[in-house]
Amino acid sequence: MRLVEIVFIAIELLALIGLLIMAFKEPKYNMSRFRFLYLFPAFIALCFVMCAGFDADYIPLYIGGCVEIIALYSIRLIYKKMLIVCSMILVLVSTTLGIVSPNHNRPRIYDDFKEGFATMKAHYILDKEKGIDWDELYNKYEPDFKNADKNRDVVRSYQLWQAFCKEFYDGHVSYTVDKPDIMLKSFGADYGFSLVRLDDGRFVAINVEGCKNSFSIDEIENDRLEYERVKKDYIPDNLDDIRLTLKNEGIGNGTVITQINGKDITDYYKYLDYYMYQYPDKNNEEFYKPFYVAGLTEDGDGGYSLNLDTDQKDSSIEITYIDDNNQERTVSAPYLGAYAARLIDTFVRLDEGEFVSNLDWKSINDDTVLLRISGMIYDYKTYDGVDFDVVSNQIREEVLAYKEAGVKNIIIDLRANSGGSPYFVQAVAKIFAPKGEHLTYYSAKLNEKTATFERGEDGKYIKGEPSSYQGEDIWHDGKIILLVNAECVSAGDDMVYMMGDYPNVRVMGLTSSNSSCQAVTGIELSNGSLSFSAVPNLDEDGEIVIDTRTDHVGRTPFDEKIPMTLDVVDSIFNRGEDYLDDYVVDRF
Repeated sequence: MRLVEIVFIAIELLALIGLLIMAFKEPKYNMSRFRFLYLFPAFIALCFVMCAGFDADYIPLYIGGCVEIIALYSIRLIYKKMLIVCSMILVLVSTTLGIVSPNHNRPRIYDDFKEGFATMKAHYILDKEKGIDWDELYNKYEPDFKNADKNRDVVRSYQLWQAFCKEFYDGHVSYTVDKPDIMLKSFGADYGFSLVRLDDGRFVAINVEGCKNSFSIDEIENDRLEYERVKKDYIPDNLDDIRLTLKNEGIGNGTVITQINGKDITDYYKYLDYYMYQYPDKNNEEFYKPFYVAGLTEDGDGGYSLNLDTDQKDSSIEITYIDDNNQERTVSAPYLGAYAARLIDTFVRLDEGEFVSNLDWKSINDDTVLLRISGMIYDYKTYDGVDFDVVSNQIREEVLAYKEAGVKNIIIDLRANSGGSPYFVQAVAKIFAPKGEHLTYYSAKLNEKTATFERGEDGKYIKGEPSSYQGEDIWHDGKIILLVNAECVSAGDDMVYMMGDYPNVRVMGLTSSNSSCQAVTGIELSNGSLSFSAVPNLDEDGEIVIDTRTDHVGRTPFDEKIPMTLDVVDSIFNRGEDYLDDYVVDRF
């Protein structure tokens, strides 16, 4: 029984006891002016449903609260007393059911899976393009969800959903929860570092505990997972004595790591059943795999997993590394806590770059300015519509002012762009597009009876109406670089797709953009929410645009991969700088 339920039951009983006392005192005192207090139990029952949700076990309590409305109009005291006693009995019946019922507060894990799976099977639009075998998927995951339901294991349920979503290689297929404990238990143990693979093939430590400008286990300023609130449940008691083990052994940001527990880093890839984010492009997936490897822990069956148990506080791993004398050494790295907090911080430092507000400009030098677009949204007033002239007018005015001032280069920073409205994208893209009409996408023909989009005999979706915009080409003589990464998704992908082929535009990044741009829908389940691609965007040939197929190759323009080097690591994780800005300026 949850605390919120105990509190409301106690309030309800106290209210009924108060009414019973009032009923006994009514012959001696004039209590008629307090008669509206008989509405209070019904009000409490209503608040109970609103705060804790409807529960069949508490139907007697709901009825008991409403019964007192009758007492409000009852004249005879004996009837009032009888009604109050009946209400108290009904509340006690609900309390008993809440304690002894085997299904009380049982998370609907298996029901969620069946509902989510059925909805996706009916409405997910890329199953043929992605090579999805629905029967195979169901047979693979149904037993595990059933077992998680039997054990009431919401953490395992979350992990299974993440693994299920990974099967689609679609950045728009995701499962989310709002409970930080579930996230903290699902991405392994923190041993004081993250990992990244350099372009020369070496694996190096990044975001090492104790290094300047890196994540610290004591950091609370960017506590995105509410880690500080529950940290005591995950960190060892002797944290202060062991947290600098790696740093004291000479391991820092950029130290080459050759093995973990005597195994090569790539040997651990097979244990990565799920990710925190989705990577449709296989090259992007390869880039981020080492991030997750750093959190893997032994699962007790001879393998490794990202599942975290609090009894792992005494665990450690053996890290083999290259020291300053170019000699191979091994150190035992102790467990420091939940890795999810360091993992997210690593994503933020490497993928988001220097913080600049959405649609803000930053002067790099006399020739170059940067425009940060972190989301394709201007305000909530315009978001639901198609008119984003306010965006066009603002950007056009600013671009013309920079042109008048002699600026020659614009960096449009789309890193970690979370997406938004495609009309926002058009509002910006048309300013830089060559003169003339530019087709964006065709819609697909919808069968209103089945609420599905129709495919022709060739298996392609039947084209509907096209969408287009008129180019203004006001930056004709200037250069533009789109700075992207795998967290540039949805409408962020749209902008890369639209602008990537302009003659004066180059697309660059440590990774390409996500390659997921179909319109999205979602459903609320009892333990989380599931979203997926639901509305096709088509090109002139009727093909799905941008999204990867079974080859897992991205289809957004990508002209130059920025090399992942020790210079990148040193700039971001030691000096706290945004290496990519300087690199891009040099490429102009």
